[in-house]
Amino acid sequence: MIRIVMALAVALVAGGFGAAAQAPPLAQVEGLLMASGSAADGQSDDGTSDPTQEDEIDSEWRLALSHMRDSAPRAALPHLERLVSLSPQTARFRLELARALYLIEDDVRALHHFELALGGELSIAEIATVNEYLRAMDRRKPWQGHARAAVVSHSNPWHRSGEEYVNIGGHLMLPLPPVERAIGLELGLGATHLPQITQDLHARVHVMATGQVFENSALNRWHLRGELGLVALGDYGQQISGGVTLQGAYGAEGRIMHGVGLYAGFQRRFGNRFSLGLQLSADQLRYAGVPQLDGPRLTAAVEGAYLVSPRFRLHGGVSLAHAQTEASFHRRSTGSLRLGGQFAFAGGTVAGLEAQLSHARLQEANPLQLQYGPERSNRADLTARLMHRDFNIRGFAPVVVMGLTHQASNVPMNAFSNMQFSVGATRSF
Repeated sequence: MIRIVMALAVALVAGGFGAAAQAPPLAQVEGLLMASGSAADGQSDDGTSDPTQEDEIDSEWRLALSHMRDSAPRAALPHLERLVSLSPQTARFRLELARALYLIEDDVRALHHFELALGGELSIAEIATVNEYLRAMDRRKPWQGHARAAVVSHSNPWHRSGEEYVNIGGHLMLPLPPVERAIGLELGLGATHLPQITQDLHARVHVMATGQVFENSALNRWHLRGELGLVALGDYGQQISGGVTLQGAYGAEGRIMHGVGLYAGFQRRFGNRFSLGLQLSADQLRYAGVPQLDGPRLTAAVEGAYLVSPRFRLHGGVSLAHAQTEASFHRRSTGSLRLGGQFAFAGGTVAGLEAQLSHARLQEANPLQLQYGPERSNRADLTARLMHRDFNIRGFAPVVVMGLTHQASNVPMNAFSNMQFSVGATRSF
């Protein structure tokens, strides 16, 4: 491993690559990186005594640094990707990969690895470098795009419980007329614009459209949401945001719902390993032809993440929501607790596991279900994700998701158990 330690020292000499093209603060912090010793010494032990793998790590690192010195970050990427797969716990490898991704303007993946690098033992100069890159990414791209697509099914929701009849006052009655099962496409498309007002203050304009499209157009639904506000940036990745929202839902019959509201947010890193975020929103909604559903919707969520190491990340959160509707039997309060983690194995496999417990209650019983009383539901979700870093296409890695859901409720039609299996893609790898 002596050769790897020597290679890490050589990396500091190459720390100023591309400095001429960077803003002055980045150039200054790169100078600190060149002038200081690296805290990465000894980190690159991959936990194995296999000399063949040690030789591969040494060779890949030397090749990567050679390309970085020659201002060829694209040529260095395959070698840096391989190093992170072989030794995911080495913060220096992730830092160098993140810097290469920054230079080719792949800020989504660069952010992922810069943040994971902070979970390792970095020198003061390396930490300063990470923070300066994070600030630069906050400022250099005022536009962000959002897109998603999924295949969805639509069926009578009463069928999920397996109940064939509705029991009302001891009388068995057929449920609502069944809806023919249909397979459709769920789409989401949006954009966020962050024009700069002052050095640390940006305006924020966000638009998002989501919808479900079926062969039977009567089932189609669309939702539009717009946000207009301000974002203030600060040290330690701090962001304070707030503004107003407009939204509406539409179907084959025209407008279903419209609303206006306010939102506020806060996020910050405490130390290098722990980050915390808070989101608050209040919306006044009105439903066409169904005034019983009109009223405010209030939500609050706290989320946190802790980096145990560059390869092991824990995350969790608590959320609360309340719908204050005109009709008391539609007034719903919900709360959930979520805890999960992600671990990167040597070799490129990345696995995640998340558990969530939720509770929902209505203020009064539905007049059609008085015999059950006010609804009380408890739900448990367990979700596992699996991917491999080396299996990717144009910066997207496939992710296999498996899940179990169980909901218990005093209203039989709302009690069910589901299994989930899906394949998606991610850029955070």
